[in-house]
Amino acid sequence: MFELYLVTFNCARNFADPESLAPKLFDALPAAAPVPDLLVVSLQEVAPIAYSFLGGSYLTPYFDRVTTTVQRAANLHSHGREQLEHVATRSLGMTALMLFAKPQFVQRIQWLQSAGAGVGFWNMGNKGAVAMRVGVSCPGSGEVLKMSFVAAHLAPSENNVEARNEDWENIVRNLVFLNYDDSGYSSSEAVPLLASALEPPPDDNGLFTPENHVFFAGDLNYRTYDKPPGPDAHLSYPQPTPSDASLAHFSHLLKKDQLTREKEANRTLHGLQELPIEFPPTYKYSMRDPGGSNTHKRSPSDPEERWEWSAHRYPSWCDRILFLPSPSASSRLRPHTYTALPVQHTSDHRPVVLSLSVDDRPLPTDNTEDIRNSPLFPINPHWKTRRDTARRWEVVVGVLSYVALTKEGNAIAVAVVAGVAIASWVLSSQFQGR
Repeated sequence: MFELYLVTFNCARNFADPESLAPKLFDALPAAAPVPDLLVVSLQEVAPIAYSFLGGSYLTPYFDRVTTTVQRAANLHSHGREQLEHVATRSLGMTALMLFAKPQFVQRIQWLQSAGAGVGFWNMGNKGAVAMRVGVSCPGSGEVLKMSFVAAHLAPSENNVEARNEDWENIVRNLVFLNYDDSGYSSSEAVPLLASALEPPPDDNGLFTPENHVFFAGDLNYRTYDKPPGPDAHLSYPQPTPSDASLAHFSHLLKKDQLTREKEANRTLHGLQELPIEFPPTYKYSMRDPGGSNTHKRSPSDPEERWEWSAHRYPSWCDRILFLPSPSASSRLRPHTYTALPVQHTSDHRPVVLSLSVDDRPLPTDNTEDIRNSPLFPINPHWKTRRDTARRWEVVVGVLSYVALTKEGNAIAVAVVAGVAIASWVLSSQFQGR
């Protein structure tokens, strides 16, 4: 067995704060437990849309903050005895996926595949999913365990349930894994993987394939009501209370969770499972100045006294982590803890974490009823054209947003306009002087 730790966090287009997040990052682990062998971080709204759509070096400072957070968290949890190395990062638009591992586990990673599918306007990556499939060598057998990790961000707003369900279907249809992918979405690997005699699977595999673990984490945006709140709804929003019998306890709101309802009706996230939710809603927290009228204590060492909600959104469990259960008990996952971390002053979402132990033997393939062997949605034959067209639109929108919405872009625009004006004046003067 090895230890797997999953994190999902909507960054609200801001830098993560290592000082706030690192001390609590491994809260799902017992105090004496070792640092996990493999850490997977799903990020949504990584950066402003201009930087996200342009990608590449524009996103480096945002990813560096996450890397600093992870490495500081590992150092704190292990008292300096263990470390995690950045293995790889992939991003599509505003969604990203980062892998970290202990040095000895890195040696077991045989190959990586990537996939991405936008589901936003014009299929761009303001919403969508990015994924990595990892091949990990199994001790003593020469075989490979396959694991697919998906970072996703689905349609927003209370009344967009059908759109979220359609986003899930489009992700399954268009998320196609490739070796050595050279598509437009950013790609970085900090730890060079050792040359392996074990060949990766062929290209053009979808999310559900035989012998493959699947983990789906992100801001799935399912809410607790089908309509936006009225002007007085915020008066009944949940608050910390020790008794679930209290009307202020969040468990009463959880009964109205859209994702639970839609899954039970077999309309979304088919085949995936989730541990029971025993933590407060993860969205939408007020981002007012904690030193002002916001009475919620955001310091990692302070207890929660009050949840400061944004009044115009119902508190909801938007941020979720699900997994595909093992087809047999002989080769299984062992989920341990599913919880939310403290509110971060940089975001209106709470991070959510899930810890598991994973049996490092390949999954069996003899279960014909397993969704891995019979996916509900076939791959879209035009997935690549769809993705490439969306990427071209992302570049256009990214450039326009950079010019219009960033200080650097404003400066360039002013310089260009000034240059054109000066050139026109010079040409006009020369013409008049003839």
